Amino acid sequence: MLITQDLLIDIAKDYLRRLLRQENDIVAAYLTGSVLGEQAFIGGSTDIDLVIVHKEEPPVAREIRRVKSNISFDIVHHHQSLYTFHRRMRQDAWLGYALRNHDGIIHDTDHWLEFIQAGVDSQFDSPENTFARASKFSDVARRYWFELDDDDETPFSEWLGVFFMSVGNAANAVAALSGPGLTQRRFMLDFPARAEAVDQLSLVGDLAHLLGNEYMSEAFYAKWRPVWENRLVECAQSPDCPPNLHKARKAYFLDSCDAMVEAGQLHAVLWPMLENWRQIEHCLREEANEDLEAEGKTSASEDWLNFADEIGFSPDQKESKTRELGRFIEKVQQTLEDYKREYGL
Repeated sequence: MLITQDLLIDIAKDYLRRLLRQENDIVAAYLTGSVLGEQAFIGGSTDIDLVIVHKEEPPVAREIRRVKSNISFDIVHHHQSLYTFHRRMRQDAWLGYALRNHDGIIHDTDHWLEFIQAGVDSQFDSPENTFARASKFSDVARRYWFELDDDDETPFSEWLGVFFMSVGNAANAVAALSGPGLTQRRFMLDFPARAEAVDQLSLVGDLAHLLGNEYMSEAFYAKWRPVWENRLVECAQSPDCPPNLHKARKAYFLDSCDAMVEAGQLHAVLWPMLENWRQIEHCLREEANEDLEAEGKTSASEDWLNFADEIGFSPDQKESKTRELGRFIEKVQQTLEDYKREYGL
């Protein structure tokens, strides 16, 4: 059976109907993300992003639920109090955009969510709010960048994590000037259009070089894909596994990257791999390395470091990589300053 956008929305509505029979504190629920867009599937896989608002404090903030092998629910639970000062969400590049989409509402008690949406939508696209959304990403990027040159005691695997978190926020600062934050799978697919929207297309090449995309090839992907898959499976079995790497999301990442490789979009594959590796390494960092060494196996941290080394990241490159990132952030800051000046902010 062909799975369409309408079918995905019906699956969400059916799930919510069953949930409402069990819980009586649900105030509202709405869909976000790709399920409401025209490109929900990459490589035949997708997820259904659902936000549920509760009167009482929800037991979990986020949960993943399997629908089938290539489809999962990504459910975020909010307490109603989060929306008390809802006008502040005009400056939120994630939740603000989600709330603007009136087609996403699938449950709303006494039109409460419609009222919230109206408040968020008003002046959402004003230059002041747009600049504020972008500046939040820029500030975080700079904070992480400052951490990179703090001392030499930080393990290189952790240094890499901070580096890529800085890169992601810097890119999102540019993206936020013309749309919502970039999603993990579509990060490099969507960034060119966002950079072009603010006349900064040269940043695409800068970002690709910053990530080490020149080292990407089909042979590189073929070598590291099975290692990546094994670590995803291992991480999913860990009690410390983050929701993003839940076992139900394996196809969400692997199938989409396989499809991008087949479509000749190698430039888009590296970012989701990097983000996964960063989280996997953090989750599995406490492995018993002595036992692994006795068995002739490598730890997740060693795999992460070997992967990074093959795309140009090694301890002796820390200084040059930090400088390169600093230059990229300077260009991002200049882009924001140009926007600020253009609108007289």
